[in-house]
Amino acid sequence: MEVFVMRSERMVASEWKIFSKYFSGSIQLLPFYETHTLARQVFSSKVRANSDTSYVIYRGKVPCLFITITAGQVTNILAQETIQLSWGTIFLVVDKLFKQNFQPTISFTFPQALTIHLQEVFLKHGYKVIENKSVRKDLAYHTGLILGGGGARGAYQIGVWQALKELNISIEIITGTSVGALNGALILQGDFEVAKDMWEKIDTQKILSFPTMDVSSETLGGLMSQIGSFTRSAIQSNGVSTQPLKDLIQETFSQEKMQQAATDFYLVTTELPSMQEKEIRFKSCHSDQWQSWLLASASFFPAMAATKIADKYYVDGGYRNNIPVDLALSAGATECIIVDVKGPGIMKPVKIPTVVNCLNLQTPWTMGAVLLFDGIRSTRNIQLGYLETMKTVGKKYTGYWYTFAETLSDVTAFQQTFFAYIKETYQIKLWNSMEQKNKICKKLRRVYKDRVYTENIGLVLIELLAKSQEISAYKLYTIKELASIMQQSEHGKTDLVKSIGMISVQEWLKKYYEDYFLLSDKQQVSLVNELLESNEQEKPQRIAFLLEKIPVQVLQILMREFIKQGVKEK
Repeated sequence: MEVFVMRSERMVASEWKIFSKYFSGSIQLLPFYETHTLARQVFSSKVRANSDTSYVIYRGKVPCLFITITAGQVTNILAQETIQLSWGTIFLVVDKLFKQNFQPTISFTFPQALTIHLQEVFLKHGYKVIENKSVRKDLAYHTGLILGGGGARGAYQIGVWQALKELNISIEIITGTSVGALNGALILQGDFEVAKDMWEKIDTQKILSFPTMDVSSETLGGLMSQIGSFTRSAIQSNGVSTQPLKDLIQETFSQEKMQQAATDFYLVTTELPSMQEKEIRFKSCHSDQWQSWLLASASFFPAMAATKIADKYYVDGGYRNNIPVDLALSAGATECIIVDVKGPGIMKPVKIPTVVNCLNLQTPWTMGAVLLFDGIRSTRNIQLGYLETMKTVGKKYTGYWYTFAETLSDVTAFQQTFFAYIKETYQIKLWNSMEQKNKICKKLRRVYKDRVYTENIGLVLIELLAKSQEISAYKLYTIKELASIMQQSEHGKTDLVKSIGMISVQEWLKKYYEDYFLLSDKQQVSLVNELLESNEQEKPQRIAFLLEKIPVQVLQILMREFIKQGVKEK
């Protein structure tokens, strides 16, 4: 089987012309329809109607396969005629499409009986033939959960676990580094409420022992004072004491519960002074050492004291392998759910086998400081991990920065109302040409940081506005709910610390940049808005002119106006 690096993307109607030149000469690979022409017609009609789920599969940057899935069944497969793909590669692609959503089975149903040759092809690749017209394959999973290091940001991983439990996704292997090792042990115990309670009640003094300043961490000055106290203590003591974390491990973790778990658990720590990676398997660990290995994996030296085990010292595993994917692969994982909470550390290069499906979970949001813990922020990060996993793995919700309980068709309906508002109010048609549409989508993508197409521009704009107004991302919204909150927040300033808990120095600086620096996205929108509002009579002409030059800012202003009018229920 040839090496095939798959990148799949769901197709939407507005992007059809991009693919048409590749698709026009495609051929159907399996006899779903009487002719290749009919197969192409049906496929294109479904994409243009945004019905079913149609995917384009890339080899490099070139589209090579087109697949439709309807109600859990493959209903069409076409390929570029000039690209030769083996059956092994084609079935691997199909496997991965279904496995990325953790589907239990793959099935195909054909209008006519399959030829003996095609039946043999399916049988060779693990399918059962049913009455000569249908085939089915039961998918087997051996899933690894890989938990990266990141200190206080690790609460996000508990939210991921909550969602995976709700989605009934079984985990056979857990690997973790630093806080990922601690969370891995919590998951191994299987008691979500214990894990949630620990994180919701956490604070820095329950993890580290150092003299705190009698100032609030709710201001940048107060936060800097706490960091200064921590730094001085770390320098004077060769790392602050981890005795509180050791006590927490003893109170929270049950060796009996961990031993009863069928899941295999591995952690990573780093040996001093050689800086060699040390891999520990819980099932092979001496019973009197497992708590020490958990502590060692999370000992972020020199900020935290090293952990002594036997006659050697060990520190945070992030120094050698912050996201231990290789351990999961070595243990036999056929799927990897990788939870990266953006902690400091070395990303060990790992070659992922072609047959292994990897799902990366990493929030676009910052999640606070690494070494300063706060129960409120942890609670928010748990909620964030839960929502984003339900969105990414469960495919239940939409959105990128925020999470919406709405489908693509709901989003499109909202957007059409927005476009109608622009046309009626300013006599402006948003799309004058395909070139203009692509230009606007490209510019929005730079700010939004995710895929932008005609059907989701309205959602993109409302998310960007909500983000600029510092509205919480830690709950499930409808578009109407978020718009209503945005209307209310226009009249008052959001207290970010009260909303999400302790924020990091990086987040404070980002906030000051957005609020006061003229080149920030927020300030640019404000300046353009002032320009447009300065002359009501010339406003339509100015909008039309600026829409060509700075569409991102102008569209956000128009969306804000539209929201003020009140977003109506469908």
